[in-house]
Amino acid sequence: MNQEYKIYSRFISQKPAVKHKKNNDPLSKFPLRACTYSNEVGAAISPINKTAGTLLWAPALLYLGADIYDKYKNEDTTYSPSARRSLRQAVFQGLASVIMPTLAIKAGQKIGVQLAGISDSLSVSDKKELIEFTMDYLTHSEYPKADNKGFCDGLIDSFKQKAQENKKSLEKKNVFSKIVGIFVESEAPEATMERYLKNQNDKNPVIVYLKEQANTAISIMNDEKAIKSDKYKQYYVKSLIKFEDAAIARKNTVLKLLKDKNIAKSIVATISGFVALFLLIKPIDYFVENILMEKLVNPLFDKIPSKNKNKQENQ
Repeated sequence: MNQEYKIYSRFISQKPAVKHKKNNDPLSKFPLRACTYSNEVGAAISPINKTAGTLLWAPALLYLGADIYDKYKNEDTTYSPSARRSLRQAVFQGLASVIMPTLAIKAGQKIGVQLAGISDSLSVSDKKELIEFTMDYLTHSEYPKADNKGFCDGLIDSFKQKAQENKKSLEKKNVFSKIVGIFVESEAPEATMERYLKNQNDKNPVIVYLKEQANTAISIMNDEKAIKSDKYKQYYVKSLIKFEDAAIARKNTVLKLLKDKNIAKSIVATISGFVALFLLIKPIDYFVENILMEKLVNPLFDKIPSKNKNKQENQ
């Protein structure tokens, strides 16, 4: 009897383990999985095109919604609705797919533009803001009716006035508003306004750079011979043919020049953002899944009583 039991026990121990069917989740595989990175791509290209950057959030949000709903309905391959499981997935996706990667991209952009402007007291992003301000002022100015000296003085006065108007709101910026500002870009040149308000004189690098942009604009608006590049000479000729007005053609040429200068500076920020995303996306996934979720989030969720578990205990 003992001998038969030993043979049976050996047979049982050698019996291969039952293979469980792996969860074939299409949402966790490419190409659908790539949708979760569309908002990061949007954050990276927003310095070049804010509209496209905003629109690229749509695929990511749709993917996140589908994934969270799927985890609510199913546990692996089994239909088992669970609000707690979907909430856990929402926290994971929020950290791993939105907050952490976006912070990494913004940090990469900031480091990149600072390094690119290391030989100057102004960063690339500072110059980008000031060029945008100059373009906006020129677009809405009365030139060619206004005199050229008035254009330069008006540009500087307009910036100083805007800075003073925004002074209180800039001083009241708290930690929460600064965090929100990381994800939502402001239309106003806040960084350069803050820099000017700390040192309000005409030797401030912000004012010096604004004057440089104004002088470039004035030289071209005075005389088309100041246009040095063949590219902008051709653009001037096309504008002259279209509008049949030399003053308007010169103004449009200045706007084109400033726009191209701004795009060139924006590319620095975009490339820096993509580099940061490429280098940090895997470490972010590991950190969120193995540190934040396993050590902090999951233990909190495990303390929440499950309805399914309570039903099983009552039965």
